[in-house]
Amino acid sequence: MNDIRKACVRAVFDEFDDHGDVIRPAVGEEWDGVDAYRPLGHIVGYIDLDVAGLVDLIIDTINKEL
Repeated sequence: MNDIRKACVRAVFDEFDDHGDVIRPAVGEEWDGVDAYRPLGHIVGYIDLDVAGLVDLIIDTINKEL
């Protein structure tokens, strides 16, 4: 179970790093105003979060790990 959790966390941060549609700045394309701190497990800033997209990302990651 710990490996699945790590894979899901990694997938969320990778989605952010790739500037995907799930996690994006709430104002235009101001990526400089949003920071990701992988060691702490936090993404901070004024963000727009696609909850359904995030759930899909996590479910897809779990299915890949199983």
